Amino acid sequence: MTETFWLWVGTLGMLGGSVLLFAMGGTRTQDEEGHTISHGIVPLFAALAYLAMAMHQGSMSLPFSVGTGTRDFLYARYIDWSVTTPTLLLGLSMTALHGAHRRAGLVSGLLASDVVMILAGLFFGMSVDPFAKWMWFIVSCVAFLAVYYILFGALKREAAMRDSERRSAYDRNVVILSALWLLYPILVFFGPDGIYAWSATFTTAVIVILDLTSKVVYGFIAMGGSKAITDADLARGSVSPAMIATHAVPSGAPAPGELVGHLPSGERRTVRVDAG
Repeated sequence: MTETFWLWVGTLGMLGGSVLLFAMGGTRTQDEEGHTISHGIVPLFAALAYLAMAMHQGSMSLPFSVGTGTRDFLYARYIDWSVTTPTLLLGLSMTALHGAHRRAGLVSGLLASDVVMILAGLFFGMSVDPFAKWMWFIVSCVAFLAVYYILFGALKREAAMRDSERRSAYDRNVVILSALWLLYPILVFFGPDGIYAWSATFTTAVIVILDLTSKVVYGFIAMGGSKAITDADLARGSVSPAMIATHAVPSGAPAPGELVGHLPSGERRTVRVDAG
């Protein structure tokens, strides 16, 4: 199996995963709907990047930093990561904070650290000079540690103050995502863009599997947590009127000043909105 074969696997896998995530995601509240949309968009954007790489676009030929010859540097991969990884982190932040706006500065720092990590990784891959290459690798790793510091520090403390469903969802999601992401710097270090201990085909195959796991499989896990949170919120009646998705209103118009939603059991619930 060639590198191109694996890139097509990534394209079709991401596209199919996106369709399933959109089809199976919940939309009962704005929060649940937001998770469905964000997790559905992530593999859709990744599918575009994989399609470009499979058609031999989004890449450039560069010399190896060790030995002789040239390598195909797939920069479209970093364009993908610069969009999809912040989106995944934003979803984690929404789970921990029950709305990312609560600590906008903290979330901005998390996303900025992530973008620095990806950009430094891009420059690492583009570099031919060994000193520049490994300097960028160090910068990327430091930014990666900053992402972990926020995820397992301030955001974890925020999640600990939420209800049990949010605590459980955040703790599970952050461990899964951070464990998967930890494998990426190892792959680029040993792959053709690094010391070239592993072939391009092997490196690409493992990255495709990791990408599908961290974007599609993780998306289903995260949406499962979002569903449990929404079920609990609706059962407790703790969903504010502003958080009820407008399309959750059943047939039969509610009275003025009322919003209508459904509990998991199917029971109709009406919420009165005070004017002013």
